Amino acid sequence: MSKELAKDQLQQEVSSGYLEFYELEIGTGSNNVLYFHDGKNENAADITYDGNTYISLPILMTGIEVTSSGAMSRPTLTIANVESMLKTQSKFKTQMEDGTWDATVDGNTMTATDFSLDKLVGSRLIRRRTLEKYLTSSPVVEFGKDTYIIDRIQSKNNLWVVLELAAPFDLAGIRIPSRVVIGKYCPWQYTAASTENTTPRGACIWKTHSQYSYNDSGATKVGHVFVTVDDEPLMKKSSMGSTAWSSSSTYGLDDFVVSNYIYYRSRIANNTNNAVTNGVHWTLCRHYTIWSDHDMDEDTFSINADDPRKNDYVFHSNTVWRCIKAHVASASFTPRLGSKHWVRADVCGKLLKSCKLRYQAQRKDSNTGVGTNLLVSDTVNTDSELPFGGFPGSRKFR
Repeated sequence: MSKELAKDQLQQEVSSGYLEFYELEIGTGSNNVLYFHDGKNENAADITYDGNTYISLPILMTGIEVTSSGAMSRPTLTIANVESMLKTQSKFKTQMEDGTWDATVDGNTMTATDFSLDKLVGSRLIRRRTLEKYLTSSPVVEFGKDTYIIDRIQSKNNLWVVLELAAPFDLAGIRIPSRVVIGKYCPWQYTAASTENTTPRGACIWKTHSQYSYNDSGATKVGHVFVTVDDEPLMKKSSMGSTAWSSSSTYGLDDFVVSNYIYYRSRIANNTNNAVTNGVHWTLCRHYTIWSDHDMDEDTFSINADDPRKNDYVFHSNTVWRCIKAHVASASFTPRLGSKHWVRADVCGKLLKSCKLRYQAQRKDSNTGVGTNLLVSDTVNTDSELPFGGFPGSRKFR
């Protein structure tokens, strides 16, 4: 608390109006704060304070209590018609995919499609208090700041929304070690805990190069399991054959067929007259070739303008890469991280299925050699344990 306010309190005389200011932080970046006040000043207009403009907004905070024993208080914040007001009157910028806020997007304001109340959960709210006579003071004269986290949406209707707040240090029930629990999607960074990493982190122990070592006829052999972010198996083209799909033919479990230059693997035995687009009977597989087998300065790599998943794939440096820019093969365009022509194709989809396709993959044959995958079966080995993940939860994002 500023000494001027302490003096006012000791004199037990307040000769000026009392004001509360709120700062709501969402996301990251320098333009991620919404400034507003409770509208209790004389003309209920926007107020400039500490270099920021605070918007007048009907708001009420209740349940504030400081105690040295018992459970910590959880104040509530009631805002009138918050959803429509934040959509039409806020100073929010548009948040980009990387978490930054771009002031040049959408006319510098958040549109109705950009905002939902759920986005407020987890945001930090700062309450600042001062007297009206100190609005222009420099340095700032104010009571101590109060910081809260919006914990949940307690209730809402057409007139108001009630948000339940929690103190940042309210750790009741938390155990160490702790991490954020999210729904549906695994939170761990792909291959971050692999033994090949010098600084392992997270809990995904899948090998960086997706290599399986196994014993076959007394000899140790190595194979690979590659899967796209859409959980589509990546298979070596030469190992899948070139059988064209026919509605009159019968295919067995794990048989491969080609239709419109796309490979499919049968998911059932006695697979007859089932369209390859039927996901119940067929699994779509992407195919790759070996980078070193291509004639530099002669062969070309292409992309599909309508569906990037149909771009060319190659195996190089123990992983599979997807072409993102059409070009003639050249040693100058070797697939690698940061390339303008290639991106890594073996990417985790962060789903439970993504884990199963890797950790529970079943080898179908004993093919070996450069870039040879295990020709894994469409069925998974449920006896193999999956690593600890974060799939159960309360929110759906990745």
